[in-house]
Amino acid sequence: MEDDLSTFELDPRSGLSLATQIATRIALQIADGEYTPGDLLPSVRSLAGELGVNVNTVRAAYARLEADGLLQTRHGVGSVVLATSTGGPASGALTFGVNTIAVLIAGLNAFYLPLLKGIQDVASDRGALVLIADARDSPRLADTMTRRLIARGVDGIIAVSVGRMPDQLDEDLSRLPIVHVDQPDRKGYSLLFDGEGAGYSATRHLAEHGHDRIGLLTAPLNWPTVGEVHAGYRRAIEEAGADRSPALVSEVPEFTIEAGRVGLARLLELPDPPSAVFASGSPLALGAVSEARSRGLRVPDDLAVVGYNDTPMAELVDPPLTVVEVPAYEIGHRAMRLLSDLIDGKKPTRRRTTLRSELILRDSCGTHDPM
Repeated sequence: MEDDLSTFELDPRSGLSLATQIATRIALQIADGEYTPGDLLPSVRSLAGELGVNVNTVRAAYARLEADGLLQTRHGVGSVVLATSTGGPASGALTFGVNTIAVLIAGLNAFYLPLLKGIQDVASDRGALVLIADARDSPRLADTMTRRLIARGVDGIIAVSVGRMPDQLDEDLSRLPIVHVDQPDRKGYSLLFDGEGAGYSATRHLAEHGHDRIGLLTAPLNWPTVGEVHAGYRRAIEEAGADRSPALVSEVPEFTIEAGRVGLARLLELPDPPSAVFASGSPLALGAVSEARSRGLRVPDDLAVVGYNDTPMAELVDPPLTVVEVPAYEIGHRAMRLLSDLIDGKKPTRRRTTLRSELILRDSCGTHDPM
């Protein structure tokens, strides 16, 4: 760790003193977990020599960190890192500045583009800087990124589809304005897509077209948002009296076209394969169409396909993809307005809002009249 500090370049032209720059660097390294409780910092003389500054400058930086509760100087031992809260940046730490919000998303997926545009349109009116962090579908990484964002002093966070983060963050997040989007398992201020309604309407539509073996192509069912879509699928299957075999549910690890191909291949290899498939994400549906065509199957004559959420590709694929569209732009717009209210100290009475989806009919599910 001494090497990390020794390569840190101080800026004498900065408006911050050298001691503040050193303290800020160490505070952020502690917040990021690069230093953990019990770690020993370099001695004052050692660090001063490595950075080329007066020992009193480093001594002042350590004193500031000690006053902030990040360090403790122990006689005969040195400066030891203490256990700290992620509730905010250390006093005097360098932050992004006022009027900065962060958007934490589950992955770099086209699904989020209209949602991010909705956020950005409202943020622009507010004059706010928007930072985007990719959690890569990992609750653990979402935890780490949230701690880093809090430590850097963002004014608020919009967390989108990032799953259940560790409980120990709850107390820290209660100090920071945060809006959860597409996270049905979170408490606090939340905006949700009607995943259960989407799964129900898509599956019911396929059942109304005479399909009694309807497959579900889905990301892991233990993801809260995916679980809701599955619940809607199950309700429609039961109401229609269709085949409820668990083998008709094909789980894949991610929302990608390749995962859609793999998931459909698994369904088509069943002794009695489905005649229709609902995919819980547009990339999965596009992958399903590709896999069906590679096997000589015609969509929708041999296999009907419906996807979840609209994308430009859904209209361009042959045949155009029937989808359940969610109001992504609107939910982003509302999320940023809600976050702005929370940052401004307002306390909206409504804490949880669900936005309805819409079934958009195209050619991939068939053009014959419903039964």
